[in-house]
Amino acid sequence: MDRRGFVAVVAGVALLGGTIAVLRQESAPPPPDGPFAHFLAEGVGHSTDEGSPATPTDLALTALDLTSLRVGWRGTATGGYEVRWADRVRLVRATETELTGLPPNADVRVEVRALDPLGRRSAPATAEAVPRLAHDVSWADPLVHPVDRFDGPEALAPRRWRVLDDGVADCLGLTGAADKRLRITCDRVDLQSNVPVRLSPPHPDGAVARVVLTTDGPSGLGAVRDAGEIVVALLPEPFHDSGPLTDPLPPGAVALRVGERAAGFTTGEGVPATTRRVPVTGQVRPPVSGVRHRWELRVLPDALVALVDGEVVAAAPVAVPWTAARARLAFRGSRFTQVDSFGVGGVPAPAEASSLVLLGPGTPDGDDAVSLGHVPAERLAGGTSVRVVAAVGAAAGARLTVRFGDRSAPARVVGTDMFGTLVHADFPLPAPGGAQVRVLGDGVGVLRSHLVVSDGPDAVRPLPRLLERETPGPRAPEPVTAVTQRSGRAEVVVELTAPRGGEIAAVDGVEVDLDGERVAAVPTGGAVGGRHVFTLDLGGLSTGGHRVAVRAVPVDRRLETRLAEEDFQIRPL
Repeated sequence: MDRRGFVAVVAGVALLGGTIAVLRQESAPPPPDGPFAHFLAEGVGHSTDEGSPATPTDLALTALDLTSLRVGWRGTATGGYEVRWADRVRLVRATETELTGLPPNADVRVEVRALDPLGRRSAPATAEAVPRLAHDVSWADPLVHPVDRFDGPEALAPRRWRVLDDGVADCLGLTGAADKRLRITCDRVDLQSNVPVRLSPPHPDGAVARVVLTTDGPSGLGAVRDAGEIVVALLPEPFHDSGPLTDPLPPGAVALRVGERAAGFTTGEGVPATTRRVPVTGQVRPPVSGVRHRWELRVLPDALVALVDGEVVAAAPVAVPWTAARARLAFRGSRFTQVDSFGVGGVPAPAEASSLVLLGPGTPDGDDAVSLGHVPAERLAGGTSVRVVAAVGAAAGARLTVRFGDRSAPARVVGTDMFGTLVHADFPLPAPGGAQVRVLGDGVGVLRSHLVVSDGPDAVRPLPRLLERETPGPRAPEPVTAVTQRSGRAEVVVELTAPRGGEIAAVDGVEVDLDGERVAAVPTGGAVGGRHVFTLDLGGLSTGGHRVAVRAVPVDRRLETRLAEEDFQIRPL
């Protein structure tokens, strides 16, 4: 390909096998900061999907509170969707979004249009709703009140919650403008409710207990892309006092695991099977950041059932072997997940206030003894008792003793986890001068440990640290690029991809450079997705390495232009 000059003439438009192919020769590429215009160098072709985008179907509006509407629809648009309401416009890739900050009593009209990769819009699908009338509060009737709303540090006060984050700072934040919500900001954190879940006589829907969680997760944007998981576990005594949740589950425990595309149950030892079969009527949709859904774990006398927005998506034929447990929320690889509200149902019970003191691994302290450190008196003030919890390794058959200040108690073995044998020991409070904590036994070592302090009404504990964070603004989608060669030509396939949630910045066009020179610029009309195929004539190029660079240029030039680069080789004949 001779790229030293270009001729200003339109070669034509051809329909080829279900695609639109455009060949164009121009005298010079458009200026980088000017209006986006078509430009295809000599020997460069472009194709994309043919046909006008179809109007979305099954548009529905639902409300999870008095000032929001969740908008959902069906569609197969490759260029994204345009959502209009009041005087606002939002571009998204997923087939749902959530509108917030709406007037509770206003009739809100919503229009949704599909886009193709070149930005052509379909006819709109329309729906109307009044948030107050669309909001159904009956889901909260069987719950123990108050229902937790995660709208600030007080929502995670120790009288209601324990935060288990292995000492990792900055795991929790607040986002949002007027209506702030808790957001997970690290890859692993556990939250445990201090409100007991106690079994009750069966409710009309058959449940003897339940846990309800409203969230937009798991986001799948953590350390492992597309592998986010939220675990809703019920842990009986004494395993609710153990550290962060690990596999396998403790004896008697049950857990609902919510993943990117599926949900299911796991159980610990001692959970008996039954013959009950509960029909599954719904399916798990990939989570969309910022779009809340209501998950529910129902405990039936002979089964566990998982529902999302009232539809059964998973079930397990088992019977829980306990009458009381604590609910644990474990977030794994789910960074940026929003946690909105939480509640439990069963026999009403008050919160049993408790707080956590991390001790960490032990250090040698003489023969056959390990020190876990000194706990200051102020950290125990107002507590009624304390439980020392440790994961230990020791010689076979060793008898272990825990010392808390000047008191001693035999260590009770309660199970194992990935860190070792779990032991507990309980002590009364107060401990006026604080307490040195030690574990004694033949060959003992401690890999991790903590205290659980049962707090009395006068206990004053610090609130968890929640940093306020700005809600990230829209970004242009990222061009994902693949290059293949065939018969002296290269095919550059560009997919505009973006996270499944929130607003996405409109793309003005896609640019392609070959070895640093621009060879194509295709306007995309404000689309946010789609597949583009560029063909490049490789005649005249030298053998050896070459590079293709693809840019997705946003309509708003103040935003980041997303770049992808791909190297390829032309080999000698």
